[in-house]
Amino acid sequence: MENNQFYMITEAGIKVLTDQITEKILQAINFSKTSDEDAFLNIDEAAKLIDLAKTSVYGLVHKNKIPYHKKSKRLYFLKSEILDWVKSGKQESKSELEIRANEYLSKNRLF
Repeated sequence: MENNQFYMITEAGIKVLTDQITEKILQAINFSKTSDEDAFLNIDEAAKLIDLAKTSVYGLVHKNKIPYHKKSKRLYFLKSEILDWVKSGKQESKSELEIRANEYLSKNRLF
C-alpha cells in the first residue's frame, strides 16, 4: 500500500528548505575535512604525504623549514599545517607575473 502525500510549499518555503539542506551538507563536508586535516602524522606519513624521503623531511626539520611538533624526542606533523606549508610555496607563472607587472605599471606611470 503506497502512501502518496502532496504538500504545497511556497517559494519562500522552498528557499528555507534548500538553505537548511545546504547548511547540513556544508557541516558534513567541513566535519570530515576538519577531522582529516587535523590528524597528526608521524615522519613516515608526512614524508609520504609530500612525496619526499624521510631523510629530506629530517633535513627540513633540522633547518626549521617545515612545521612540526616535538614531544619526547618524537616528531609529529599536523596534516593541515603540512598542506598549508606546501601551498605557501606556490610560484607564480610567467603570465601571472606579466599581469602583475602590467597592473603595477598602469598604476604607477612614469610620466
